[in-house]
Amino acid sequence: MKRKFLLAVFIVLFFGLTACNVDINISTDDKKPDVIDKGNNQEEPVNKQYENNAFKEVTVSKPNGKIIVKGKARVFEGVFQYAVISGKEILLENHYQTEGAPAWGNFEISIDEELMNKGADSIELFVYSAKDGSKTDILTIPLK
Repeated sequence: MKRKFLLAVFIVLFFGLTACNVDINISTDDKKPDVIDKGNNQEEPVNKQYENNAFKEVTVSKPNGKIIVKGKARVFEGVFQYAVISGKEILLENHYQTEGAPAWGNFEISIDEELMNKGADSIELFVYSAKDGSKTDILTIPLK
C-alpha cells in the first residue's frame, strides 16, 4: 500500500513539475518586430505587416483622419493591452478582447485623429504576464 501511495505521489509530482515548466517569451524594446513587406519592392512598401509570437498580420491604415490597426492575436483568454505612445508619454492605454489561445483571434483598433494631433508616434501591443505583471510579447508599431 505504501509503495502504491509513493508511486502515485511521484507520478503527480513528475507531471505537475513537467506541466509547470513553461517557457515564457518576454520581448524587450531592444528587439525589433518582424516586418513583412507585402509590397512590390518599391521605396515605400504598400502593405507592411508586423508580427511576433503573440501577434501576426498586423497592418496599419489611415482612412479619414483615423488610424486603424488590424491583425490577429493569440493570447491567454483572448485579452491583450495596447498603448498609444508619444515619445515616452502614454496618450492612451486600453485593452482588447478577442478569441482566446490557441486560436488566432482577429482584432481592429481605431485611433482618433485627436491623439494624432498630440504627437502619437507609435502603438504598442502587449500582454501583462500572469506570473509577475510585467509586459510580455511587446510589438511596437510606428504610426508615422
